[in-house]
Amino acid sequence: MRIESAFNTGREGLTAHGQAIAVAGDNISNANTTGYKVQRAVFADLLGERQDDRVAEVVSGAGDGVFVHHIKTNFETGPINSTGRDLDVAISGNGFFVVGSKEQPFYTRAGSFQINKDGFLVTQDGQQVLGYTDANATVLTGIDMRKVQVDPVATTEVQAFGNLSVSATTSQPPTNPLSFKDIAAADEYSTVSSVYDSLGKSHDVVVSFFKTGTNNWTVQAYVNGSETGGTADQPVLVGQANLAFDSTGRMTPEAAAAAVVNANVAWGNGAAASAIAFDFGSFSQFAGASLVTNVTQNGQGSGDISGYKVGADGTLYALLSGGKQATVGTIATAVFQNNDGLIRAGSSIYAATPDAGTAAVGVAGVGPRGELLGQSLEAANVDLSGEFVDLIILQRGYGANSRVISTANEIIKDTIALVR
Repeated sequence: MRIESAFNTGREGLTAHGQAIAVAGDNISNANTTGYKVQRAVFADLLGERQDDRVAEVVSGAGDGVFVHHIKTNFETGPINSTGRDLDVAISGNGFFVVGSKEQPFYTRAGSFQINKDGFLVTQDGQQVLGYTDANATVLTGIDMRKVQVDPVATTEVQAFGNLSVSATTSQPPTNPLSFKDIAAADEYSTVSSVYDSLGKSHDVVVSFFKTGTNNWTVQAYVNGSETGGTADQPVLVGQANLAFDSTGRMTPEAAAAAVVNANVAWGNGAAASAIAFDFGSFSQFAGASLVTNVTQNGQGSGDISGYKVGADGTLYALLSGGKQATVGTIATAVFQNNDGLIRAGSSIYAATPDAGTAAVGVAGVGPRGELLGQSLEAANVDLSGEFVDLIILQRGYGANSRVISTANEIIKDTIALVR
C-alpha cells in the first residue's frame, strides 16, 4: 500500500464515524419522542480493490478503511407510561398500529391519537388509524368515532339509598304549590334524579321528603311543568309514598315494600308516557344528616359521548352520558416476519419494504400481536447513558482517524524533505 492511501483510509474513517455520531445524536434528540426506536450504525470494512465506486492502488486483499454499511433499528418495546388520556394507546408486546390508508398503509408504535374534524381517529400528524367496524373484523377501514348507534331505553326503575335525619322537624307537604320554592320551604330535604324517556331525552325529577310524624315521612316526586307541556317552573306532582321506620331507624320488610313512589308522567315532547317506580326501601332514619348516598336507574340516553375506552383487544368503546357504553370499532395491529425490513418515514411512522414480508394484520392479542393498553403511551427505548458512552467511543474513533491523516501528511513531508 502506498503511503498516500492512508489519506483515503483516514478520510473514510472520518466519514463513517461522523455518520455514526449523527445517528447517536438522533437517538439522544428523540429520547422523549413517543414510540421512537433507537438506531445504531453498523460498520463494514472497505476493500481497496473496489467498493462502492471507491478505488485505491493497494496490495490485493488489503483494506482501505471503513464505511457505514446500514443503520439498524432496535424494535425492542420501550417503557409504557400511564397518561390518563382516553385516546392514548400503547402496544404491550409485538406489533404496530396500522395508519394511512388500506391502499398505502404505514405502521407506528406511537399511539397518541386524536379525533379530526370529520370525526375519524387519526395520529398526531393526521394519518387515519385503521381498524375494523364490522362485526367479523374483516374489512380494514378508518374508524369514525362519532358513528355510535345506541337505542334509548326509557327509565322504569330508580333506586335511591340514603338517610333521613330523626332530628328533623315535622311538616306537611304543600297543597298545589305554585313554585319549587314553596316546596323547598316546607320539606326537610330534597334531591334531583335524572330519568330518560322513550326518545332518550333526560328529565329531572325533584324528590322532596317531609317528616309528617314520629318515624313517618312522606316523599313526593315533581317534574317541571314545561316537561309535560304545562307552565314552566310550576311543579307537577307525579307520585308520592309514605316511609315508615321502626325504633331501630330501619324499615320493616312490609314498610320497605310500600316505600315506592309509582310516578306516571305524560311528557310533552312526543315521547311515550313513563311509568317509573322510585324505590326508597333502603333508606334509614338515624341521627345523622339527611342525605342521598347513591341513586341507580335502568334508563339510557340516546348517546351523548362523554369519553372513550380501549380494550386489550383494541375494541374502542364510547362512554355515554347515561353511564352506558357502546362499541365504536376495533383498532387493528400488524406484525412482520422481519422488522428490519421497515424503514423510517418520519413522525415515528414506518413504511414496509419487500424485505419485511407480508404484514399480518388483525386483532390485538391474537397470535403474535401484543395486547393494547388504554390511557398509556410507549416511551422511546433510548438508553441515554449508553448513547453517551457510544458518543465517547465514536469521538475517539473520529479523533484517531484524523490522526492517521495527520501522520500520513507528516511522513510525506519528511519523504519530500529527503529528496531536497
